Amino acid sequence: NRSHIIAGLYQSTDRPLMVICQDDTTAKRLQEDLKCFLDTQFPCLPSRELTFYDSAAVSRGWEHKRIRQFYDLSIGTTRLQIMTWDSLSQRTIPKSTLAKAVFTLEVGKDYDIQQLTEKLLNLGYRRCDMVEGPGQFAIRGDILDLFSPADDRPCRAEFFGDDLDTMGYFDPVTQRRTENIDEIIILPVGETQARLHPHGLDGLCRDISSLLGRQKRRKNINEPLIETLERDLEKFNNGISISAADRYMALIYPEFSTAMDYIPGDAVIILCDQSSLRRRAHSRTEEMGMQLDSLLQGGIVAGDLCDYVCQWEDFCGTLKGRDVAYFDAFGGTSYPEDAPPKHLLPMTA
Repeated sequence: NRSHIIAGLYQSTDRPLMVICQDDTTAKRLQEDLKCFLDTQFPCLPSRELTFYDSAAVSRGWEHKRIRQFYDLSIGTTRLQIMTWDSLSQRTIPKSTLAKAVFTLEVGKDYDIQQLTEKLLNLGYRRCDMVEGPGQFAIRGDILDLFSPADDRPCRAEFFGDDLDTMGYFDPVTQRRTENIDEIIILPVGETQARLHPHGLDGLCRDISSLLGRQKRRKNINEPLIETLERDLEKFNNGISISAADRYMALIYPEFSTAMDYIPGDAVIILCDQSSLRRRAHSRTEEMGMQLDSLLQGGIVAGDLCDYVCQWEDFCGTLKGRDVAYFDAFGGTSYPEDAPPKHLLPMTA
């Protein structure tokens, strides 16, 4: 019944629709139903596991999808977006930071290869001999291969001096070009990029040094945390990225942001069973708290930086002044004080 109504809204208005579901199961079911009704696969924002431990290899697949959907939302190309509470409430890269980080390559324009390399490294790209997956780039003479999360295929750019002469997608297996293009969008590789700190890597090092000093002045010193901060600070000072940059998300992005900040101002926000959403929000907060308690005791994260999920009450505050529709099974359910319903419309299924 909800799927029918959402499909009807989609066909009757040009305004973007943002549908928030309780969990992945509900979201996937809605996605499948809408595909049957409207013959379109609408994006479903995934959640991701925060990375707090150093690892030689970290999968960024979910982050690539999230960043790509964030970008589409920010430029207003998304007509209908599905989210879950977990994917909506996670702290992420601020919209303004993403807008500054994104850049394009266009055929016919001039680019300095050295500056281009620095830009790619700042966004988390890894230089390699041969590009095989998202987040990689390779330079061979006047040829630049790169794989942006904005695309499903890698791109090859051929330069004549500083002039970008030709560009096209290529098959990473055969290395043959498959389609010529004139422009490509370059997105960050991950949501937490140390070099996107407002003052760059130097600014992040100053913030970690300050945090380290405060920790050392405490009466009860957490020795494991001191070791973690000193080890990470040394790497950042040497220009080395760490896989567990999520430990410092609050320093890198002082502005607390979630997917909610990417929702257009004219969007209709649809809450599917907001009572269940509220319960999931409180459950998520408890789960995150238990995880962080363990990390705090082990000296993996600093208590000053443990703000990773949006609280239900704060989310409800952002609904004030927006157009919201509650799809609830019973009209007698309780609603947020900041955004009470103006009308109740009973619908017989």
